[in-house]
Amino acid sequence: MLTQIYVKNFVLIDAVRLDLDSRMSVFTGETGAGKSLLIDAIGLLCGQRASAGYVKRGAQRAIIEGVFSLRPNSRAAALLAQQGFELEDDELIISREITAEGKSSVRLNQRAITAAFLRELSTELIDIHSQHDNQYLLQSRYHLQLLDRYCEDERLLQTVRDAYRAYHDLQVRMDKLQNEELNEENLDELTEQLNEIDDAHLRKDEPEQLETRIHELNRAETVKKQVSSALELLDGERGSNPALYQAMRALENISDLESIAPHANALSDAYYEIEEHIAALQDVLAHMDDDEQLLNEMQERLFLYHRLYRRYGGSYEDVMAHRDACEARIDRILHRQDHIDTLQQQLRQAEAEYEAAAARLHELRVQKAADLEEQVMGQLRDLMLEHARFHICITPARPSASGSDAVEFQVAMNRAQAFTPLHKSASGGELSRLMLGLKCVFTHLQGIETVIFDEIDTGVSGRVAMAIGRKMQQLAQDTQVLCVTHLAQVAACADQHLLVQKQDDGSVTSTSIHVLESDARIRQLALIASGSVSSASLQAARELLESARR
Repeated sequence: MLTQIYVKNFVLIDAVRLDLDSRMSVFTGETGAGKSLLIDAIGLLCGQRASAGYVKRGAQRAIIEGVFSLRPNSRAAALLAQQGFELEDDELIISREITAEGKSSVRLNQRAITAAFLRELSTELIDIHSQHDNQYLLQSRYHLQLLDRYCEDERLLQTVRDAYRAYHDLQVRMDKLQNEELNEENLDELTEQLNEIDDAHLRKDEPEQLETRIHELNRAETVKKQVSSALELLDGERGSNPALYQAMRALENISDLESIAPHANALSDAYYEIEEHIAALQDVLAHMDDDEQLLNEMQERLFLYHRLYRRYGGSYEDVMAHRDACEARIDRILHRQDHIDTLQQQLRQAEAEYEAAAARLHELRVQKAADLEEQVMGQLRDLMLEHARFHICITPARPSASGSDAVEFQVAMNRAQAFTPLHKSASGGELSRLMLGLKCVFTHLQGIETVIFDEIDTGVSGRVAMAIGRKMQQLAQDTQVLCVTHLAQVAACADQHLLVQKQDDGSVTSTSIHVLESDARIRQLALIASGSVSSASLQAARELLESARR
């Protein structure tokens, strides 16, 4: 429900903030005053296309803001929850800004959203109807959905959807199997690929382990080079240890001298200690030759992974999925007819289950259609369309997730007329009354909380006008109704009356909107009804208002 709207710098409106009644509100005013401006502003809150022409001359931007109160279990609330919106006190604020250059932005509770999402959301919030709109109720593609909502059996609808999906999935599998090229050449190729993957004995985490170990072994090459260099320096032809050995032997003959003995012993100890280190380093080099062979083996193993990944997919999972697919196709080649026979049996069973569920749904639709026809015709009689007949045409259709029915609403506006689709059956005032009657039935089913009528009472007067007003009044018991009207009979039925006025000081033209109370409302009703204000017209207005309240 739209509880408040704020409009600034919008066409002729400087600024206006309105608190709207939860039931029926009407907007009246002289022709050209801008009665439909507020409806246009609400339309922008519903995602209608914006343009620079909406911005008041001389202003930088136009601002429209609507405050909505949502029912906790409404479809609108569910849609918002799916998008991650958390509402405080079930309140929703939609704001739209249009610049003088024609750029538009939309925010929902201060969070930017797209116009596309706004349009999707608005279909659950507001229904705007004018004589010139292409109404969804006139479009047969919505009629099946509306009838199903009236049936109120979501479990059966889901059963039909599930049964159709199961049947459709099996049919896709059957088509794929029958159209698949399965021959001996394919069998050889598939077997070769399966064996190649199986013979590789792949492990999911092995490539990562190989890369880590290869990195370590590659570093060993640097170690080997440095150790070899050290050994050459220590034990090569010109190495330090052979020279040390010669020095040690030179001192052996005079080591009995007290001054030489310590030095001879130290050289001997150093020589044998270095010999031990040389032996250890030589052992390291010997093991490194073994590591080189291991490195080659690991690199070949890693290359195998990369080759299989390139050929059958970019990951271990892709390769194994291809392996399973090969195995399945081999099985289908070897046992193709068995698979076809099994699928045909499953298809027959799934088709029977779908047809049974669709038949139950068809019976329910036929039964509920009769009730709905009578309910709509009762609404039409209330709107002085006594000879109009409403019919729901249910015909066979291609099986789908919605069942095997096609539904179209039809009407005959008089006894002599044959039933025809809604959009071809009425015009002008008749169409407006027809739409109003349908909305009284379907608005509650749709869960829409606000319905707007923009001068749908054009071309009617007298008793018909009062019937329209009372029907809107009836609709407003459960749904917020906003109405632009030029009829006193309709305006008198409202719970809130707003007057739209145009002011022109010779240089600037602007439009204002304000709520009428008590005497001001009676005066406006008198002016609408008779074109002037007099004692007689004021008295007639009072009587009209009292009559509408009864």
